[in-house]
Amino acid sequence: MKKIILLTLCASLILSTACRNQGPTTSSTPTGETEPTEELVVDEAYIARTGSAYLESLFSGEYEKAYAVYQHDETMTKAINPDSYKTFFDDMYSKYGPFDRFIGAETRFQGDYGFYTTGVILEKTSLNANVVFDKKGLIAGFNFTPFTFDEDVNPEKPTGLVEIDVEFGLKDWPLRGKITVPSTDGENPLPGKHPVLILVHGSGPNDMNETVGLNEPFKDIAHYMAERGVSVLRYDKRTFTYGAQMALLKDLTVYDETIDDAVEAVDYAKTLDYIDSDNIFVMGHSLGGYLIPRIAELTPDAKGYIIAAGIFSSLGEIIPYQLEYLAMIDGEVTEEEQTYIDEMTLQAEKSLNPDSIGENEAVLGAFKAYWADLANYDPVAMARQIDKPVYVFQGDRDYQVPISEFEIMNNAVSDKDNYTLQIWSGLNHLMMLGEGTPSPEEYYVKNEVYPPLLDYIINFILQN
Repeated sequence: MKKIILLTLCASLILSTACRNQGPTTSSTPTGETEPTEELVVDEAYIARTGSAYLESLFSGEYEKAYAVYQHDETMTKAINPDSYKTFFDDMYSKYGPFDRFIGAETRFQGDYGFYTTGVILEKTSLNANVVFDKKGLIAGFNFTPFTFDEDVNPEKPTGLVEIDVEFGLKDWPLRGKITVPSTDGENPLPGKHPVLILVHGSGPNDMNETVGLNEPFKDIAHYMAERGVSVLRYDKRTFTYGAQMALLKDLTVYDETIDDAVEAVDYAKTLDYIDSDNIFVMGHSLGGYLIPRIAELTPDAKGYIIAAGIFSSLGEIIPYQLEYLAMIDGEVTEEEQTYIDEMTLQAEKSLNPDSIGENEAVLGAFKAYWADLANYDPVAMARQIDKPVYVFQGDRDYQVPISEFEIMNNAVSDKDNYTLQIWSGLNHLMMLGEGTPSPEEYYVKNEVYPPLLDYIINFILQN
């Protein structure tokens, strides 16, 4: 399933693949391939050895070997082959220059999965390469994320700011984050108290940079704004840090996923002696924007709010739209794609009718309580109750959230003086400038959040 499978597997990855990995103990099949035996044991030594060898094959251009020797899981076997490896790496090298070397390595386990990570140095950029193993020892994923191993090989750090590691949150769910603050020496916050913008993520288990492909929109926002006098607080989403635990919570709602931590972030910012507690703003992106009315209800000390590419109807209505758009990018919908769209549309319809969901049934990755809560949420009605400054914006190249969503809010608050609403020409869902037909592929080309948009947001904050 060409595009929809790609989107599902690569929501925040450069390339998501699984490969046939050679287990610690293997047996030969009649075809000459290797398969794990029952004695296979997945431990850190196995993950490190196999992950390293697999990446050595890929970055040496030995795509046939990477495909034939290392065992894919079933889903990834269907999604990748030697030719697609070659196409991907050729494209990456054309954009970022040739591969230089690996640097550093680490392994970890999370839930049923093990991860091998190493830094990859290319001529024009540096990334982390991650190999994901399932509990059988099969490689269940291969992706790239922001580089973390050695700051010395990163591009030159921005001037005029300092980043401070922070931790805050509820007792059972502490979160890591960074607050980026204006600075003159790169070591200490600029004297005085500064306004702060708190960033609230979109859907999915997002890290503090809201990394998608090669892009880090929240990091872009933090650096740009801090250099111009506005501090920014960003943090790892709870589902990023505690994904395995949260997946088991049948009573989970958007309060657990997003809202409660945004409230905690506001309360935490008020305690910092270099932050002006009278000038705290909250910006929700995508799902975060959808939830701003609820966040506003619980953050009376915030000065104002920003809704970036938010939805105002429902998740269940948006998902079928997204799937149909992606299927039609190449002008045709295959039978396999239509089957997938039909299946997901039925799931989306159930999300809109939570009484039809069984107590132990997961719909679109969430249980009945999640959808029952959202069925009682009217973001437009709650948005009208906000009496503080609100800036609502969207890009007209956003294929994930149609302009019709913006129009819902525009029509609903046109009589309210505290609202400013704006459509930005050429911007996609990540708030980045582009051209041509919008598609997931542009997320895997390095870009940056549009500076004129950030200048507008800075003025909105400073003038309110």
